[in-house]
Amino acid sequence: MTQLAYGYMRVPAHVPDHKVRGLERAVVRYARSLGLDFVSFFFEFHCGAREGFDELVTELVRTGARHVVVPSLRHLALNVRLQDLMQERLEQDAGAQVHAMRHRTE
Repeated sequence: MTQLAYGYMRVPAHVPDHKVRGLERAVVRYARSLGLDFVSFFFEFHCGAREGFDELVTELVRTGARHVVVPSLRHLALNVRLQDLMQERLEQDAGAQVHAMRHRTE
């Protein structure tokens, strides 16, 4: 059975498009290396925004997907406690697991 995965990224306005595209490709490759079938991305473009995250949760519930891939947990939030809360929401509301390409120690 195919395991679907969605990506989630925060993209500040000052980041060049080519860097965002390169990061998108890396996330998709990472998802595939985990044996996941990557579907699409959800983005936040403004500091403190959560619309993309809320849409992601809705889509996970709708599709039954159980995997979210992020470049690092800092794409969820800069604050470690908020990262934990967002991961908990994904787990509780959608049964989803977060896969980070890079970990907190960076």
